[in-house]
Amino acid sequence: MRRIEELDGLRGAACLSVLVAHYFGEVAHGYRQLALGWLGVDVFFCLSGFLIGGILLDNRDSGSYFKTFYIRRAFRIFPIYYVTIISLFVFLARFGWIAKYTQVSSPIWYLTYSQNVLFAVTNNPGGVWLQPTWTLCVEEQFYLVLPLILYFCPRRFTFPALIGLIASASIFRAGLAIAGAGETSILVLLPARWDLLFTGVLGAYIYRSEYLWTFFTAGENRNLKLCTVPSILLIPVLACLDEYLKLKVFLLFGNIFIGIAFTGYILLVVSGAPEGARLRVSVLKFFGAISYGLYLIHQPIAGIMHAAILHGHPDIATPAQFAVTVSAAGISILTAYLSWTYFERPLVAIGRRWTYTATAPPRPLAESYESSEGAKKTAHTSS
Repeated sequence: MRRIEELDGLRGAACLSVLVAHYFGEVAHGYRQLALGWLGVDVFFCLSGFLIGGILLDNRDSGSYFKTFYIRRAFRIFPIYYVTIISLFVFLARFGWIAKYTQVSSPIWYLTYSQNVLFAVTNNPGGVWLQPTWTLCVEEQFYLVLPLILYFCPRRFTFPALIGLIASASIFRAGLAIAGAGETSILVLLPARWDLLFTGVLGAYIYRSEYLWTFFTAGENRNLKLCTVPSILLIPVLACLDEYLKLKVFLLFGNIFIGIAFTGYILLVVSGAPEGARLRVSVLKFFGAISYGLYLIHQPIAGIMHAAILHGHPDIATPAQFAVTVSAAGISILTAYLSWTYFERPLVAIGRRWTYTATAPPRPLAESYESSEGAKKTAHTSS
């Protein structure tokens, strides 16, 4: 599968939305209209499902399926993550007076990618400095289970299995709500969020299925747009129902429509639709390249700078606070760029030395599903 620059741009747009939300929207005196970082997180989930799911679907016949996947993921994910986590805890141990401006749990939770479980059990998302890392826990846990699911699931059941897994997330969230779990608990566990990830995987499956891809892209993507556009329109409607009527409709079922909307948009982009043209701008692709490092470090850098310079928490209520926040953004972007250029990218290149080696002739994706449809077409043509 060729590299699609528009998806780098989409990742960059998602990263920027998170940065702006955390710096200027979700602080005490921020602008609520800018607090849309959760949409950026959901884009990350759908993109991860689409890209990682596609890699695994393409290489299910490889003799090095598990080895290559996990080694490559380890080189991409672990180094910058552990450097960030360990450096922060060492810094807080050295400068104890700054530690009072944040709330971080025991390092063991962060070192084992399990802080989302802690957040769920305590119904507390922890201090903002490392709060975004719960999403990385969800993705890392997803990377552990997805290769197993796709490898052992019979091909003829892959499509219905993905549909079932997507639906199961809403059932899981509803069960937690009935049990009286808090909102944080409902949002941060893998089974509560994997509808977005599996919707991305479903998009990758559709992209690789000749029958399904033809169905959705026929007539200038008519059926794809019929799924995507109504889902986009439903998102604010469901959000308003939760906000003003306290129905929890969005909380329980909104991810399904978010997943369809974002995955549909991804599929429109990869189909070459003009909707993706605006994502090819250089600035978005730049932020897409540095997004992982920037996502990790932007909150700790803002927290440390506000604590050290102004002896307070990040905010934009005063000119001084606003100036420190803008400076933190610049330093975070520069640090992420240097990290990507001199640390992360070389490690990614090392990881790519491990390649997927085929031990059996590649089989068509969803072979039984497409074969049955092909048989129907042949029978119809013959008749």
